[in-house]
Amino acid sequence: MEPILHFVLPLIALLLLGEKPKTAIILSTIGVLPDVDALLLIHRSFSHSIIIMTVFFAPIILYARYRKPEIQKTVILAFLVAISHPILDLESLTPLFWPIYQNSISVRLGINGVVDQGYGIRPIVKLSQAPTDFSKVMSIDYPIFTTNGLLITIVLILPIIYNKLSTSMRS
Repeated sequence: MEPILHFVLPLIALLLLGEKPKTAIILSTIGVLPDVDALLLIHRSFSHSIIIMTVFFAPIILYARYRKPEIQKTVILAFLVAISHPILDLESLTPLFWPIYQNSISVRLGINGVVDQGYGIRPIVKLSQAPTDFSKVMSIDYPIFTTNGLLITIVLILPIIYNKLSTSMRS
């Protein structure tokens, strides 16, 4: 999935949870961070493993719980935003459970409507796997956004802009 959606989808979820816009924007940035591996010419590396993320966040969550309870919710939300990234990438091979499971996996789910001599539906369920490979490549041609991603972003952001504008106009 493209970076714009790794940012916007958590942003909308956090705003719906009632987080302040500034906090939601900062936390949503975490949703893009796993793709920093692409700058090293290794895409979908260990930074896409929820096992690695859990090992990274567990001590921070425990610290917050016992030493800084006032930030515990924010730290847990940061963790959830982080693991949203590999989950949203699951349509392509992703090392979701590395190093416990050495293969990268992808999941494709859907339901197609079928119209021929009658009407019906055709479920699509496809699970793929391949050995995880963290080899460096020569280049990565990586979409920052696609037409669909940009349109989804606009559809999700427009109601927020409308709400802000209508609230400020009433004040």
